[in-house]
Amino acid sequence: MFNETSESGSGVLRSESYLTTDYLPDEPVGRESEINSIADAVRPLARRKKPDNLLVYGPAGVGKTTCVKHVFDRLEEEAGVKSVYINCWQYNTRSSLLTELLIQLGYPAPRKGKPVDELLSKIREWMDKNRGVALALDEFDQLEDRTEVIYDLQMLNEEAENSLGIVMVSNHHPSKDQLDPRSRSRLNCHTLQFNPYDTPQLINILEKRAEQAFRPGAVPDEVIEEIAEQVAENSGDCRQALSTLLRAGRKADRQGVNSVGDIEI
Repeated sequence: MFNETSESGSGVLRSESYLTTDYLPDEPVGRESEINSIADAVRPLARRKKPDNLLVYGPAGVGKTTCVKHVFDRLEEEAGVKSVYINCWQYNTRSSLLTELLIQLGYPAPRKGKPVDELLSKIREWMDKNRGVALALDEFDQLEDRTEVIYDLQMLNEEAENSLGIVMVSNHHPSKDQLDPRSRSRLNCHTLQFNPYDTPQLINILEKRAEQAFRPGAVPDEVIEEIAEQVAENSGDCRQALSTLLRAGRKADRQGVNSVGDIEI
Protein backbone atom coordinates (compact mmCIF):
# COMPACT_ATOMS: atom_id res chain seq x y z
CA MET A 1 0.00 0.00 0.00
CA PHE A 2 2.79 2.44 0.88
CA ASN A 3 5.55 1.34 -1.49
CA GLU A 4 6.43 4.56 -3.33
CA THR A 5 8.37 4.63 -6.58
CA SER A 6 9.17 8.36 -6.55
CA GLU A 7 12.76 9.25 -5.64
CA SER A 8 13.59 5.52 -5.50
CA GLY A 9 15.06 5.30 -8.99
CA SER A 10 12.12 4.05 -11.07
CA GLY A 11 9.50 6.82 -11.05
CA VAL A 12 9.07 10.01 -13.07
CA LEU A 13 9.93 12.16 -10.04
CA ARG A 14 13.59 12.59 -9.16
CA SER A 15 13.25 15.13 -6.35
CA GLU A 16 9.98 16.56 -5.04
CA SER A 17 11.80 19.31 -3.13
CA TYR A 18 11.94 21.53 -6.23
CA LEU A 19 8.14 21.62 -6.31
CA THR A 20 7.63 22.65 -2.67
CA THR A 21 7.29 26.08 -1.10
CA ASP A 22 10.49 25.51 0.89
CA TYR A 23 12.68 25.56 -2.21
CA LEU A 24 14.40 28.90 -2.90
CA PRO A 25 15.58 29.17 -6.53
CA ASP A 26 18.99 30.66 -7.30
CA GLU A 27 17.32 33.23 -9.52
CA PRO A 28 13.55 33.88 -9.30
CA VAL A 29 11.83 33.72 -12.68
CA GLY A 30 9.87 36.59 -14.18
CA ARG A 31 10.50 39.11 -11.39
CA GLU A 32 13.59 40.99 -12.59
CA SER A 33 12.00 44.42 -12.18
CA GLU A 34 10.72 43.66 -8.69
CA ILE A 35 14.09 42.24 -7.62
CA ASN A 36 15.84 45.39 -8.83
CA SER A 37 13.40 47.57 -6.87
CA ILE A 38 14.03 45.64 -3.65
CA ALA A 39 17.78 45.79 -4.24
CA ASP A 40 17.59 49.55 -4.84
CA ALA A 41 15.86 50.02 -1.48
CA VAL A 42 18.55 48.24 0.57
CA ARG A 43 21.60 49.06 -1.59
CA PRO A 44 22.60 52.11 0.51
CA LEU A 45 23.35 49.76 3.41
CA ALA A 46 26.38 48.49 1.47
CA ARG A 47 27.80 52.04 1.70
CA ARG A 48 26.68 52.58 5.30
CA LYS A 49 24.02 55.01 4.13
CA LYS A 50 20.36 55.27 5.07
CA PRO A 51 18.26 52.80 3.02
CA ASP A 52 14.69 53.24 1.85
CA ASN A 53 12.00 51.43 3.80
CA LEU A 54 9.83 49.33 1.53
CA LEU A 55 6.40 47.69 1.72
CA VAL A 56 6.08 44.78 -0.70
CA TYR A 57 2.47 43.70 -1.21
CA GLY A 58 0.34 41.45 -3.38
CA PRO A 59 -1.70 38.23 -3.21
CA ALA A 60 -0.30 34.92 -1.97
CA GLY A 61 1.93 32.85 -4.22
CA VAL A 62 3.27 35.64 -6.45
CA GLY A 63 6.93 35.53 -5.40
CA LYS A 64 7.14 38.27 -2.76
CA THR A 65 8.99 36.27 -0.12
CA THR A 66 11.15 34.46 -2.66
CA CYS A 67 12.37 37.74 -4.17
CA VAL A 68 13.03 39.41 -0.81
CA LYS A 69 15.00 36.41 0.44
CA HIS A 70 16.95 36.32 -2.82
CA VAL A 71 17.96 39.98 -2.53
CA PHE A 72 18.82 39.64 1.16
CA ASP A 73 21.02 36.60 0.50
CA ARG A 74 22.88 38.50 -2.20
CA LEU A 75 23.22 41.57 0.03
CA GLU A 76 24.87 39.49 2.73
CA GLU A 77 27.08 37.51 0.34
CA GLU A 78 28.25 40.40 -1.84
CA ALA A 79 28.26 43.37 0.55
CA GLY A 80 28.66 41.75 3.95
CA VAL A 81 25.50 43.40 5.28
CA LYS A 82 23.71 41.43 7.98
CA SER A 83 20.28 40.32 6.76
CA VAL A 84 17.50 39.13 9.05
CA TYR A 85 14.23 37.48 8.02
CA ILE A 86 11.35 37.21 10.50
CA ASN A 87 7.94 35.70 9.80
CA CYS A 88 5.31 37.67 11.73
CA TRP A 89 2.99 34.66 11.81
CA GLN A 90 5.50 33.09 14.19
CA TYR A 91 6.56 36.25 16.01
CA ASN A 92 3.43 38.38 16.05
CA THR A 93 3.95 40.49 19.17
CA ARG A 94 6.29 43.36 19.92
CA SER A 95 8.38 41.49 22.49
CA SER A 96 8.59 38.21 20.55
CA LEU A 97 9.65 39.95 17.35
CA LEU A 98 12.33 42.07 19.05
CA THR A 99 13.59 39.00 20.90
CA GLU A 100 13.88 37.05 17.64
CA LEU A 101 15.69 39.99 16.01
CA LEU A 102 18.17 40.06 18.89
CA ILE A 103 18.76 36.31 18.64
CA GLN A 104 19.37 36.49 14.89
CA LEU A 105 21.87 39.29 15.50
CA GLY A 106 23.84 36.78 17.56
CA TYR A 107 22.93 37.58 21.13
CA PRO A 108 22.00 34.77 23.53
CA ALA A 109 18.29 34.21 23.94
CA PRO A 110 17.15 36.54 26.72
CA ARG A 111 15.13 35.24 29.59
CA LYS A 112 11.35 35.27 29.23
CA GLY A 113 9.62 38.51 30.01
CA LYS A 114 12.63 40.74 29.41
CA PRO A 115 11.43 44.37 29.17
CA VAL A 116 11.16 45.87 25.69
CA ASP A 117 13.53 48.67 26.67
CA GLU A 118 16.27 46.14 27.43
CA LEU A 119 15.70 44.37 24.11
CA LEU A 120 15.93 47.67 22.23
CA SER A 121 19.06 48.64 24.14
CA LYS A 122 20.78 45.40 23.13
CA ILE A 123 19.73 45.81 19.48
CA ARG A 124 21.08 49.36 19.46
CA GLU A 125 24.31 48.11 21.03
CA TRP A 126 24.69 45.71 18.09
CA MET A 127 23.91 48.45 15.56
CA ASP A 128 26.47 50.79 17.12
CA LYS A 129 29.21 48.17 16.88
CA ASN A 130 28.43 46.65 13.49
CA ARG A 131 27.50 47.66 9.97
CA GLY A 132 23.86 48.20 9.05
CA VAL A 133 21.25 45.49 9.04
CA ALA A 134 18.47 44.65 6.58
CA LEU A 135 15.30 43.38 8.25
CA ALA A 136 12.51 41.59 6.39
CA LEU A 137 9.17 41.40 8.20
CA ASP A 138 7.21 38.80 6.27
CA GLU A 139 3.44 38.44 6.80
CA PHE A 140 3.59 41.98 8.22
CA ASP A 141 -0.21 42.17 8.32
CA GLN A 142 -0.19 39.44 10.99
CA LEU A 143 1.85 41.53 13.45
CA GLU A 144 -0.36 42.56 16.35
CA ASP A 145 1.71 45.53 17.52
CA ARG A 146 2.54 47.06 14.14
CA THR A 147 2.47 50.67 15.28
CA GLU A 148 4.69 50.06 18.32
CA VAL A 149 7.18 47.92 16.38
CA ILE A 150 7.54 50.47 13.60
CA TYR A 151 8.05 53.21 16.16
CA ASP A 152 10.73 51.09 17.91
CA LEU A 153 12.59 50.31 14.71
CA GLN A 154 12.53 53.86 13.43
CA MET A 155 13.81 55.19 16.76
CA LEU A 156 16.67 52.72 16.51
CA ASN A 157 17.34 53.94 12.98
CA GLU A 158 17.52 57.53 14.12
CA GLU A 159 19.63 56.98 17.23
CA ALA A 160 22.05 54.17 16.36
CA GLU A 161 25.44 54.65 14.69
CA ASN A 162 24.50 52.45 11.72
CA SER A 163 21.34 52.01 9.69
CA LEU A 164 18.44 49.59 9.69
CA GLY A 165 16.61 48.86 6.44
CA ILE A 166 13.06 47.55 6.78
CA VAL A 167 11.30 45.54 4.08
CA MET A 168 7.74 44.60 5.02
CA VAL A 169 5.92 41.89 3.08
CA SER A 170 2.13 41.80 3.15
CA ASN A 171 -0.83 40.30 1.33
CA HIS A 172 -2.79 43.49 2.01
CA HIS A 173 -2.89 46.81 0.18
CA PRO A 174 -0.99 49.62 1.98
CA SER A 175 -4.30 51.32 2.78
CA LYS A 176 -5.05 48.39 5.12
CA ASP A 177 -1.76 48.38 7.00
CA GLN A 178 -3.48 49.87 10.08
CA LEU A 179 -0.56 52.11 11.00
CA ASP A 180 -1.40 55.38 12.66
CA PRO A 181 -0.51 58.58 10.74
CA ARG A 182 2.52 59.32 12.93
CA SER A 183 4.04 55.87 12.36
CA ARG A 184 3.28 55.99 8.65
CA SER A 185 4.94 59.37 8.38
CA ARG A 186 7.95 58.28 10.42
CA LEU A 187 8.32 55.12 8.36
CA ASN A 188 8.18 57.06 5.05
CA CYS A 189 8.25 53.85 3.04
CA HIS A 190 7.98 53.19 -0.66
CA THR A 191 5.61 50.54 -1.94
CA LEU A 192 6.11 47.74 -4.44
CA GLN A 193 3.17 45.78 -5.83
CA PHE A 194 3.49 42.18 -7.02
CA ASN A 195 0.82 41.21 -9.53
CA PRO A 196 -0.35 37.61 -10.10
CA TYR A 197 1.75 35.56 -12.49
CA ASP A 198 0.52 35.38 -16.07
CA THR A 199 0.62 32.28 -18.30
CA PRO A 200 4.08 32.85 -19.88
CA GLN A 201 5.65 33.48 -16.47
CA LEU A 202 4.11 30.34 -15.01
CA ILE A 203 5.26 28.31 -18.02
CA ASN A 204 8.84 29.51 -17.48
CA ILE A 205 8.70 28.66 -13.78
CA LEU A 206 7.17 25.23 -14.34
CA GLU A 207 9.64 24.37 -17.10
CA LYS A 208 12.62 25.10 -14.86
CA ARG A 209 11.19 23.24 -11.88
CA ALA A 210 10.12 20.26 -14.03
CA GLU A 211 13.66 20.01 -15.40
CA GLN A 212 14.98 19.79 -11.84
CA ALA A 213 12.27 17.63 -10.29
CA PHE A 214 11.44 15.11 -13.04
CA ARG A 215 13.26 12.65 -15.21
CA PRO A 216 13.95 13.83 -18.79
CA GLY A 217 10.87 13.65 -21.00
CA ALA A 218 8.48 12.96 -18.15
CA VAL A 219 6.59 16.27 -18.44
CA PRO A 220 5.31 17.16 -21.94
CA ASP A 221 5.09 20.83 -22.91
CA GLU A 222 1.32 20.61 -23.28
CA VAL A 223 0.94 19.56 -19.63
CA ILE A 224 2.93 22.56 -18.44
CA GLU A 225 0.93 24.85 -20.69
CA GLU A 226 -2.37 23.44 -19.47
CA ILE A 227 -1.46 23.90 -15.80
CA ALA A 228 -0.10 27.42 -16.41
CA GLU A 229 -3.22 28.52 -18.29
CA GLN A 230 -5.60 27.16 -15.64
CA VAL A 231 -3.74 28.74 -12.73
CA ALA A 232 -3.20 32.08 -14.49
CA GLU A 233 -6.92 32.27 -15.20
CA ASN A 234 -7.93 31.41 -11.62
CA SER A 235 -5.34 33.01 -9.35
CA GLY A 236 -1.86 33.46 -10.80
CA ASP A 237 -0.60 31.65 -7.69
CA CYS A 238 2.72 29.93 -8.38
CA ARG A 239 2.33 27.65 -5.37
CA GLN A 240 -0.91 26.30 -6.83
CA ALA A 241 0.80 25.58 -10.15
CA LEU A 242 3.70 23.77 -8.50
CA SER A 243 1.35 21.80 -6.27
CA THR A 244 -0.68 20.70 -9.29
CA LEU A 245 2.47 19.52 -11.06
CA LEU A 246 3.64 17.66 -7.95
CA ARG A 247 0.30 15.87 -7.60
CA ALA A 248 0.49 14.89 -11.26
CA GLY A 249 3.97 13.44 -10.75
CA ARG A 250 2.89 11.46 -7.72
CA LYS A 251 -0.14 10.13 -9.57
CA ALA A 252 2.03 9.07 -12.50
CA ASP A 253 4.34 7.22 -10.14
CA ARG A 254 1.43 5.44 -8.45
CA GLN A 255 0.09 4.34 -11.82
CA GLY A 256 3.54 3.26 -13.02
CA VAL A 257 3.51 5.38 -16.21
CA ASN A 258 6.55 7.10 -17.73
CA SER A 259 4.97 10.49 -18.37
CA VAL A 260 2.52 12.78 -16.60
CA GLY A 261 0.98 13.20 -20.02
CA ASP A 262 -0.43 9.69 -19.68
CA ILE A 263 -2.68 10.57 -16.73
CA GLU A 264 -5.63 12.84 -16.16
CA ILE A 265 -4.60 15.97 -14.26
